[in-house]
Amino acid sequence: MHLAETHRYSLYLILLAFVIVLLASYTSLKLARRIADSSPWHQKLWITSSATTLSVGIWSMHFIAILACPYPAVKSFDIATLFTSLAIAVIGSIIGFIVMHFATFEFPKFLLGGTFMGLSISGMHFLSMSALNQAEIHYSPIPFILSILIAILVSITTLYLSTYTKQKVLSSGFVISLALTGMHYIGVSAGKMTYPDRSMLAEHYPVDMDAYVLALLIAFGTIIFLSFNLFYSMKIDQKLLEQFALKASLLDTSMDSIMVFNSRGWIIECNSAASAAFGYTRKQTLTLTMFDFLFPFDRNGEAAAALFQQLSRQDAALLGKRVEMAAYRADRSEFPAEITITGFQFKGKRMFAATIRDLTNQKRSVSAS
Repeated sequence: MHLAETHRYSLYLILLAFVIVLLASYTSLKLARRIADSSPWHQKLWITSSATTLSVGIWSMHFIAILACPYPAVKSFDIATLFTSLAIAVIGSIIGFIVMHFATFEFPKFLLGGTFMGLSISGMHFLSMSALNQAEIHYSPIPFILSILIAILVSITTLYLSTYTKQKVLSSGFVISLALTGMHYIGVSAGKMTYPDRSMLAEHYPVDMDAYVLALLIAFGTIIFLSFNLFYSMKIDQKLLEQFALKASLLDTSMDSIMVFNSRGWIIECNSAASAAFGYTRKQTLTLTMFDFLFPFDRNGEAAAALFQQLSRQDAALLGKRVEMAAYRADRSEFPAEITITGFQFKGKRMFAATIRDLTNQKRSVSAS
């Protein structure tokens, strides 16, 4: 038996493995951005796509990185074990994402989901290492445990970033890829491998494909898979932009004033009719709250607090109902208004839309008659 050499790695295959996992991390985070904004059925689809994309990329990186190692002399793998390791990574990642996005318990979901996902990735790593035929592997405890801890930490970070919409996808993907690559080589360094003489190995496994050819085939298949998912995500982006542009056009052509505000009352969007009706510019409107338009003289804040409490508890007597009340322009002049407030979810946050109709002319007509 010969002790496997652990130097003279193939730099080209190492770089190829890193590029694969970088592309997988980037694509997975891009797909994860769709989860919060989708319907429940589509959320499951995006979770499955994001988790599968990441786990397939990690598995491919791991397999190519194994080919970059100088051992054993003739690389021959047990196919069933390899695909079992891939299945473990995919299933574990999907479960981790499901726990993160659907679990209802109080314990931090990204910790539990990330731990399960990290253990599955570690299991994939060491199981696929055992797929090398005729190789005996003995692991050193410290790097063995360290690689598992890194896998768990990276998984926790990935799940957290999958719900954090403000992160920069490219830089986040780069950090995740570096950590996953480091996890792989720490895991490899934990193993002391011995294998038979080349002549014995070649006799039992005579078919030997060049490592570069095999790596390129795996990389090509993975890139096709990732490119399909990324292309689909970009098509969805384009469709959403078109829908957003259409909705923006409908808002701007509406005769009624429409304002979108968050749970604290801050205006985050308005249409042209709102700016014209209240006498503010759009820029000025986005620095105000709904309470500035409805209760500008509410010194003690009681009226604003009452409305805020109704919004917080999603009071059915308010939401979706037409309510007549006074509204105020920029010059603090009062006018009668019909206000309808509706609530909706946007990127996991509670938002509200107020449709405000000026009743001044209507009131005058009634008085005249």
